[in-house]
Amino acid sequence: MEICTIGTSGITAERFFRALSDAQVSLLIDTRLHPNSQLAGYAKQDSLVYFLDKILGIGYKHESMLAPAEEKLKDYRAKNISWDTYAEGYLAKLKQSNLKTKLDISDWGSNPVLLCSETTPEFCHRRLAAEYLKELFPAVKSINHLGN
Repeated sequence: MEICTIGTSGITAERFFRALSDAQVSLLIDTRLHPNSQLAGYAKQDSLVYFLDKILGIGYKHESMLAPAEEKLKDYRAKNISWDTYAEGYLAKLKQSNLKTKLDISDWGSNPVLLCSETTPEFCHRRLAAEYLKELFPAVKSINHLGN
């Protein structure tokens, strides 16, 4: 399995769906805390489910266990905490979630994509999640950041 990642900010719908198509994504895993945000545009949850099915014929799954904690995310966005503090807190949340026994990745297919809203993976929880899942699950062989 290769876990891909992609963000929606600063990327057109055409580029977004083309990146998913080119990577032959098997399932989109939404890791956003608020997938129905009015600011999400084409990537608002209900629209995204429809577009993924009609354009690519793939499924959608919101995985709240991979979403960041609301307070930490607010603090980071408000610049009250550093990236390192935010990342440390997010990884601690993942570890406390006991994902090894609670998260079933067997139905994700060979090329799932982790979605969030950040433009690039460098300062985004989706990259941290992908790296953690690679450590946790032997089925995850590689990570590919799309569209950025």
